[in-house]
Amino acid sequence: MFFKHNDKIQKKNVNIACWCTFTVWAVLLLINSFYEFFMDREFIESSFTILVIGLVVFFVVEAFLNIYKRKSEKSRNI
Repeated sequence: MFFKHNDKIQKKNVNIACWCTFTVWAVLLLINSFYEFFMDREFIESSFTILVIGLVVFFVVEAFLNIYKRKSEKSRNI
């Protein structure tokens, strides 16, 4: 069930969403390390919060790209 083939998945959009997620995680971890090194406290204390932020970014970017693609296809067909 989890590995069922789905033709509706846009692999290009998923790849863009993955890159955006990893970029957000990298920036957050870099900011966190600078805060911890220079100010002796963390910017975001919970690793779970960083994980959830990345997952939210992934799903929001993917949904936005899918909506954008559908709207651009509709405008081409008109």
